[in-house]
Amino acid sequence: MGELLTSGKMAELNCISKKTLRLYREMGLLKPARVDEASGYCFYSYDQCSTIDMIQQLQTLGVSLAEVKELLEGGDSSDVIALLEEHRRAIDEEMLRLLIARQNVSQLLSNYRRLMKRPLYDTVILEHLPARHVLTFDIFNPKARMLDDDAVQFLEEWELNLRYTKRHMQEQGIPLSLFHHVGCRIPKENLECRNFTFDASFIFIDDGEVARSLHAEECPCGDYLTLYRPSYSDEGKRNTEVSGLNALLDYVEERGLTVAGDYYGEIIAETPAFHYEGREMLYKLEVPVLLDDEV
Repeated sequence: MGELLTSGKMAELNCISKKTLRLYREMGLLKPARVDEASGYCFYSYDQCSTIDMIQQLQTLGVSLAEVKELLEGGDSSDVIALLEEHRRAIDEEMLRLLIARQNVSQLLSNYRRLMKRPLYDTVILEHLPARHVLTFDIFNPKARMLDDDAVQFLEEWELNLRYTKRHMQEQGIPLSLFHHVGCRIPKENLECRNFTFDASFIFIDDGEVARSLHAEECPCGDYLTLYRPSYSDEGKRNTEVSGLNALLDYVEERGLTVAGDYYGEIIAETPAFHYEGREMLYKLEVPVLLDDEV
């Protein structure tokens, strides 16, 4: 049998406590090579160290001691493969959850920093925006497809559409942690004729790995005319997104520019999650354009 090790020496060599070694023994994971009947002392062999290595390795993968015991008792490689595949799926899901959480934190930080800098409101600005990923959804409420000049009426219909979107995400297994700051998109052909009818709602996905896992579309980089609006309705309860889009398209026509793609209405902050001097929503209108030297 070769040299045997005391419980203390076995524990010391394997960087575990005697209490842990005793737990392994009591659970039937590691039976001593010999037990002295007179003293009750347990002794272990060197080749049993590999069993401890395997137990610890499986534990680092999230395998419970009860599951380890089943594997040791079964001794079937196919059982080990099935268990490891199950735990790999669980790890992948947890990694995705953490990536989404990290992305959400980063997005909120970015948006709050924009708020702190107090963006220039109600002024057309030319910005070069990087390529972004967007997770798109259908407009599930037909009455929310077209912008209504009545802000109160439109927001009620849009809120209903958001509830349908949330249900759709749940049914499709899309993490509900992504359900925030849902914007709207108007296709280029509608935008050019000032037909403010949406073809989709969207959520920006900043993390590339999250975007790939969800098969998100790409919103191309380019030059955008942008306009920040601090409220979705004016004093007359009229829809400021309608007037903002008209202001951007007037700017395009007056300067002989060309609309280069779809419109994106990006939500920066909204109540009740954030109150900013009494305004219920801060959003950004974005129309891609071709400049004179690009036409």
